Amino acid sequence: MPDQNSSSQNQFWNLLSKKLSKEATPEELQELHSILLNNPALHPQADMLTEMWQQGIVNNSIGSEAAYMRHIMKHKDEFFVEENHIEPNSGDAVSEANGGFIRSLFSKRRLTVFAILVLLILGTAAIYLFTQKSDANLPAEERISSIVTKNGNRTKVVLPDGSQVWLNAGSKLDYDHSTFNKELREVSLNGEAYFDVTKNHEKPFIIHTKKMDIKVLGTVFNVRTYSDEKISEAALISGSIEVTLKDRKDQKIILKSNEKISIANEEPTPAIEEDKVIRAKTSPLPIPQIVVEELKPNPSSNIIGEIAWTQNKLYFEDESLEDIGLRMERWFGKKVTIANESLKNIHYTGNFENESLEEVLSYLQLSKSFNFRLGNDNVVIY
Repeated sequence: MPDQNSSSQNQFWNLLSKKLSKEATPEELQELHSILLNNPALHPQADMLTEMWQQGIVNNSIGSEAAYMRHIMKHKDEFFVEENHIEPNSGDAVSEANGGFIRSLFSKRRLTVFAILVLLILGTAAIYLFTQKSDANLPAEERISSIVTKNGNRTKVVLPDGSQVWLNAGSKLDYDHSTFNKELREVSLNGEAYFDVTKNHEKPFIIHTKKMDIKVLGTVFNVRTYSDEKISEAALISGSIEVTLKDRKDQKIILKSNEKISIANEEPTPAIEEDKVIRAKTSPLPIPQIVVEELKPNPSSNIIGEIAWTQNKLYFEDESLEDIGLRMERWFGKKVTIANESLKNIHYTGNFENESLEEVLSYLQLSKSFNFRLGNDNVVIY
C-alpha cells in the first residue's frame, strides 16, 4: 500500500495537470491548494512548471522533443489507467502497486499537458532532489531563491506558506528556501509587489526593503521600492502592518487599513515620534519627510493609484514626465530617454490599460507639445 505522502504527491500531479489544462473544478483547485500548504517541498516544482507552461517555454520545447512526445502519446495506455477501471497489475500499466504516480485517464488535452510535465519532471528531478538534500550544507548565498520579473512583464508566485505575491515589472523577490516558513517568513524586495499574506500568528511575515522592514501576520498590501526612484512606499489595503525604518531601528510606525507610508530613498530618515508622523490628506510633502496618508480612489476614475498596476492599468496622477518615463520603461520594456531637460518636470495625469507605448506618448503630446522617436527597444523624447 502506498504511504500517505506518496498518495498526496500522486494526487498533486493529477490536479496540477488538470489546472494547467483548465479542466479543474473549483473543488479540485481547492484540494490542490491544500496539498501545497501541507507539502511545502512541492512548491518549487509547481511554480517552475506553471511558469514555464504559462510563458511558453514548454511550448518551445515541444519541437525538440517531438519524437519522444509522439512515443508517449502512442503508448499512453502504458502510463495511464482509467478512472473507473483500475487494474493494478495489468501488463505494463503503471499503477500504485508498482510505484506509478498516475491514477486516472486524462482527456486528450490534459494528456498533452501531463506528457509535457513528465518530460520536465524527468529532466529536472535529479537537480531538484540534489538541491533539497544539500541545502543545509550550502553557503547562505546559494540557499536564496529569487523571482525576477523583467521590464515589460509581471509575475504571480505562490510562496511555500501559501502567500501570494504579484510582482510588477523590473522587480526581484528573494527568500532563503532553507529557512522560510520555519520560525519566520522573510523575503527581500527590490521593485514593486502586491502581497496577499497567509495568516499565521506564530510565524510573522517580514519584507526587507532598502528603507524599511515591514512586519505582518496576514494581510493585503502593496510595496513599491525601486532603487532608481526617489520615494519608497507601502500601501495597506486591509489589516495592519508594522513599519520599521532601516536607518532608525527604534522608529516603528503602525499603518491602518487604507493608509500608505512614503519615505525618501536618498536622504537619511529623520527621527520622528509616532504621534508626530505627518498624516497628510494631500500629496506627499517635500523629501525627506515621512508621510502617512489615506488611500483614496481618484474621484473621476475611481482608481486607487497605488494598486492600479494589479488591474493592468498604467496609471499616474500629477507625476513628472521624468517619473512617468521610468514607469513606461518598465511597463513596455523599452528604454525611455528624455533628451530635452525642460520636459522632465512637466506633470501629467493619465490612465491606460491596453494602449501601446506610441499611443500613450501621443496622448501626452496633446497637453504639451514634444516629439518622440520610437525604436525597436527604445524611445527618445525630445
